[in-house]
Amino acid sequence: MRTLAPAALVVTLAVSLVIAQPPKAGEFVNKGSRPASAAATLAAHGLPNLDGKWYIAGPFDSTERAGFDFAFPPEKGFDPKATYAGKGGAKVQWKEFTGFKTGTIVDLAAATGTKSDAAVYLYHAFESPKAFQWPLSFGSDDTLSVFVNGKRAYHEPHVRPAAPDQDRVVIDVKEGKNELLVKVCQEGGGWEVYVAPELPELIPATIRKQLDRNFPPKGEALVAAPSKGEEKHYQMTTIPLPADCVLEAGGLAFRPDGKLLACTRRGEVWLIDNPLAENPADVKMKRFATGLHEALGLYVETNNVVYVVQRPELTRLTDEDGDGVADKFQTVCDKWGVSGDYHEFAFGPARDKNGDFFITLNVGFGGGHQAKAPWRGWCVKVSPEGKMEPFAYGLRSPNGVNFSPEGDLFYCDNQGEWVVTNKMHHLKKGAFMGHQAGLRWVKDSPFAGKVSDKVASGMRYDGVDKQGNQTDAYPQLSPPCIWFPYGRMGKSVTEPVWDTTAGKFGPFAGQCFVGDQTNSVIMRVALEKVDGEYQGACFPFRSGFQCGVNRLAFAPDGSIFAGQTNRGWGSLGGKPFGLQRLAYTGTEPFEVHHINLTKDGFTFTFTKPLDKQLALASDVKPVSVSSFTYVYNSNYGGPEVDQRAEKTGAAKVSANGKELFVPVESLRRGRVYDFRLDVKSDKGDPLLHAEAYYTLNYLAK
Repeated sequence: MRTLAPAALVVTLAVSLVIAQPPKAGEFVNKGSRPASAAATLAAHGLPNLDGKWYIAGPFDSTERAGFDFAFPPEKGFDPKATYAGKGGAKVQWKEFTGFKTGTIVDLAAATGTKSDAAVYLYHAFESPKAFQWPLSFGSDDTLSVFVNGKRAYHEPHVRPAAPDQDRVVIDVKEGKNELLVKVCQEGGGWEVYVAPELPELIPATIRKQLDRNFPPKGEALVAAPSKGEEKHYQMTTIPLPADCVLEAGGLAFRPDGKLLACTRRGEVWLIDNPLAENPADVKMKRFATGLHEALGLYVETNNVVYVVQRPELTRLTDEDGDGVADKFQTVCDKWGVSGDYHEFAFGPARDKNGDFFITLNVGFGGGHQAKAPWRGWCVKVSPEGKMEPFAYGLRSPNGVNFSPEGDLFYCDNQGEWVVTNKMHHLKKGAFMGHQAGLRWVKDSPFAGKVSDKVASGMRYDGVDKQGNQTDAYPQLSPPCIWFPYGRMGKSVTEPVWDTTAGKFGPFAGQCFVGDQTNSVIMRVALEKVDGEYQGACFPFRSGFQCGVNRLAFAPDGSIFAGQTNRGWGSLGGKPFGLQRLAYTGTEPFEVHHINLTKDGFTFTFTKPLDKQLALASDVKPVSVSSFTYVYNSNYGGPEVDQRAEKTGAAKVSANGKELFVPVESLRRGRVYDFRLDVKSDKGDPLLHAEAYYTLNYLAK
């Protein structure tokens, strides 16, 4: 699971006077990026755009995150002559923040001289010729609070690295002078902030759409709100928990008798009887086992035998007398290392047809060599007899590993150092997934000789070691089959599971579903093989869960259970843990079912036939296409780079109306293609989700 360092920062907006000019209807000013174009367009219409001076005051003390809810003196008003008591008793005054720039991620640590347990304020004031509601885009490491004219407009205890467009805050602008204050609290690690203007509704809709067409929104704060129609197709039920059950779900699996087992981060295993009861109050729960060490996965063998992955081992639990409580705890394998680092989670097990188990091992967190103990950052294979074999490496925080119905092994990894955003990999023996900490154990693996000691110690991936010597002894980087664009498609992906319900769960049989722990959603993945390798598209699916979705399990009736937790990781939804069930209502949604790559473009297959008029309209472009790529380096996450609007040809509808072919010029490997669709079904239904992202690693032949 992606683990982030908290933060404390307060940002206040500096003074800029915008001379009002008559708005020019229809004018859009393209400056090469979304924030710069929005700012220039605002100025062209005589509206404020966040340009001008910014001021900074801090750092203030925020030990144990106390700064988030504490009102430091700058919150009481901007006084450029005031002196405040800052962190460690240092004197703090307002000063001009010459290094601040809107539309970019700004480093605050250098400006304040501290990197932990601190808070800082930024200030900007602006003049407006009229009153209006203005959406602003923010990113922060970590917590974010926004004040406008002395009133708090936003206050969220985020735990995350800063990225563009993480939050959209709509502020009430008054005619005349306005003041904006932003507060961010930081505990350790990076300390950054992002602020950018967006276009308000008083700007003509044609201009706002032009901004979206030229520069599609990237953060989840700027995309359309989750569809209000999701519940029409997939109904959610919350399972009530006993008062003494802290179900911080680490694993879910159904027994052959239909009862559900759930292991927890608190080291317990719960047996859930009658989980499909029409009345949730009829669901009964009892402890099956206790005393485990942060159990984050389980595999059911029989009604009385279950395998559980703890931090240090794979354990077999047996209920010998059939009373619903485990009597025997047996260590199957404890051959991987544990240093005591809190971030050394262990996930799984996935089991193949031969009975072998596959377990993915988290690296440690922060600085130095993160694979402090053997095989951290690896996937290991464990035989039924307990023999362990290193299988693949370069994993970071692989929270979820599973087999597809075809017998191929996949895992999902979380954003962090060497992992620019969340991703899904096809796991093959000997493959290198990109995180470099685990390279130190290659010398002890079956793959020794493929990576030189210089490279393993040098921790670089540009063909040279620390001394600058060229080397070819480096593992080939295995690309992910799916990139999940950060924010828009979750922030902390979890376990992939496949729909094998033969239609009981709706029209997506055979496809993969992936939970997200931070955004409390389930996403959908449709894979295909191109040139013999997996790649494909990801889509939004269902939002609105009460907590972070950490584990998924399909029930015998075709519904899906979502085990949830937020401790230490944070999540939307307001609950610390829980269990919810999602069932198909029988009302088919109008969605993109899957996307296929062709030599010349993409074919979109829908769940329902398209509007017949679309086939007759030669001048309509129902799909806008853009693309971007990522830079591979050691940074903790990173932006989407080389963003391009792709040229498309005339779309063609198939004879059955369910397929739409969109020609795209100059398809390129190593890019994510971002689709925004504007189509309706032949019954007039709009798409339930109008966005999709295709990871293109290999070109169709």
